[in-house]
Amino acid sequence: MNKKSWILTCAILFVYTISMAQVNLVHPIQAKLDSLFKLNTVPGILVGSSVKGKHQFYTVGFADKKLNLAFTPETQFEIGSISKTFTAFILESVLQENNIADTILITQFLPDSLIKNKAITNIQILHLLNHTSGLPRLPENIGIPQDRLQPYANYDKEQLYYYLSKADPQTFGRVAYSNLGAGLAGVIAENISGKSYEQLLSEYINKPFQLKHTGIQSAKKMPKATGYFGNEVATYWNMNVLVGAGGIKSDATDLLKYLDFISSNQSIPVVKSVLQKTTQLNKQVAISKAWHIIEKNGKSLLYWHNGGTYGFSTFAAFNPTTQNSIIVVINAFNKNDIADRLGIEIMTNLLNE
Repeated sequence: MNKKSWILTCAILFVYTISMAQVNLVHPIQAKLDSLFKLNTVPGILVGSSVKGKHQFYTVGFADKKLNLAFTPETQFEIGSISKTFTAFILESVLQENNIADTILITQFLPDSLIKNKAITNIQILHLLNHTSGLPRLPENIGIPQDRLQPYANYDKEQLYYYLSKADPQTFGRVAYSNLGAGLAGVIAENISGKSYEQLLSEYINKPFQLKHTGIQSAKKMPKATGYFGNEVATYWNMNVLVGAGGIKSDATDLLKYLDFISSNQSIPVVKSVLQKTTQLNKQVAISKAWHIIEKNGKSLLYWHNGGTYGFSTFAAFNPTTQNSIIVVINAFNKNDIADRLGIEIMTNLLNE
């Protein structure tokens, strides 16, 4: 090989090496997101991971298609039913402060008139938190909304109490997922404490966990993701009296802080209570208080919950042993099959150290 050929070969090898180094810089999570985005019609995807307390964020697509804005760690979105885990923590905190067991009957904290309905008098607070109350997914008197993109906005406490006065739970003692039950858990926390759900969220979670952009209303001065209901822009839900079932807005930074706190403080009484297994669905799946548990050989591998609104599909999970965690956000309706699969795959294959 002459000198000229040798120099050319070295140059080619150098370029190839640099090229391969750039390819190797693509994180496996980012590569997975890019692949999913090519295969699925979704506006955008955000993934946040926490490994040994270090946060990393990965995005593809747009948080707002019209403005071509990407997701950031501070972009707010609806967390949907992940809110139920917040509600469980809030209610257990209120109960412990007042020295009340979660096996107490719910009628102790509801209008006296509801005791007349004997069909609900055996329901305990615990039954609301692990979906064994027998109450349906939604109250039958919720009606047709004035705004079809706001299905809960007009459903208030008076209507809720009226429904409970007539309710006839059909699956009491068996697991049947209930937004109504979780919403009622939030109401009972309010009734015991004399404070609003928003005040309780601030007192028991936002302040001690140091969450800056989590609330019932989206922060006005923060970037806000646009959710899509098909091709329509979906308005953020006002869940009114059922806010405890799915009304919280947050961002990726705050959600990871929340998961970090829960996973790294499992011995704190309220956390220990929330994570305590309460019922078994099958050999692989159990329920604590709001959280779902994936098990193997009787060992808890993953605590998780997902969420869905008309604009967002979300997933959150943590490993109780490694304390690693994940959040997944897709700003589109009914994409939980993608979000859940992605979250579980990342947790079991990429963050299982």
